[in-house]
Amino acid sequence: METWTAQPPSPTRWWVLGLRGELDLHAVRRLREPLLTQIEAHGPWLAVDLSEVRFIDTTGVGLLVRLVHNLRDRDGDLALIAPAGQVLRILRWTNLTRLFRVLDTADALTD
Repeated sequence: METWTAQPPSPTRWWVLGLRGELDLHAVRRLREPLLTQIEAHGPWLAVDLSEVRFIDTTGVGLLVRLVHNLRDRDGDLALIAPAGQVLRILRWTNLTRLFRVLDTADALTD
């Protein structure tokens, strides 16, 4: 993962985590703890902007699956924003587009 940014909720209860680079084993190790800290700070309504993620492996997919279950257990949810290329293909091939709310833009987030 090259970079990540967190934006607290503005007009909705959702907050947006923007990722850039590759969501792989190395990135998940570095991202896991800060992500849990951000969830505690901002709440269980998380939207992950994947528009600048060019690669995801099974570890990255596993992180997203664990996240959605964790957030739903807290009465929240996980949305994925603008997955494309290899990332979208993996989500489709694994049929995970049915598990996640997949949106084209963050503007589509509603309560």
